Amino acid sequence: MSRSTGYRRILYRSIPAEADFHRSDIAILRSAIRNNARVGITGYLWRANGQFFQALHGPEAALEVLIAKIKSDPRHAEMEILLDTEADPQTPFAEWSMGYDHFLAMELGVDLEEGDERPSLSRAQAEEIYARIASAAETARLFGSGFPYARRSGETTESYLERLAEIG
Repeated sequence: MSRSTGYRRILYRSIPAEADFHRSDIAILRSAIRNNARVGITGYLWRANGQFFQALHGPEAALEVLIAKIKSDPRHAEMEILLDTEADPQTPFAEWSMGYDHFLAMELGVDLEEGDERPSLSRAQAEEIYARIASAAETARLFGSGFPYARRSGETTESYLERLAEIG
């Protein structure tokens, strides 16, 4: 009999209400950084050609509350859970109560199709996206990102939040 770790990992995608580089993304990010840290949630948000992809890791109860909140957030719609599995307590998103970056959806075959339809994704594809987001988070932690809303290499959470406040 398997014993639950009490931790989960979740990957979802949704359609942002606003275009790329909108201030609402900064508001989402700032709120997530503050709120997730208090309840032990870590994760990383990708903006990709008219879609959000967010990977999350944390205590099961805290994630349930967060997912309900995200589902009702008017800053995005059509939320679809792509992956929801038990996880080890060790997070793949070290130092990220929430990180943020851009990526090219075509790299993973998740570009919107004709009529802005989202492609169907298999469990294996969802696992690959989660792994790629975790890898990108580690790369950004070590080296930073060229994306202006992303945390810079060596930037503390506090200075990052201050910089985001100045932007948005």
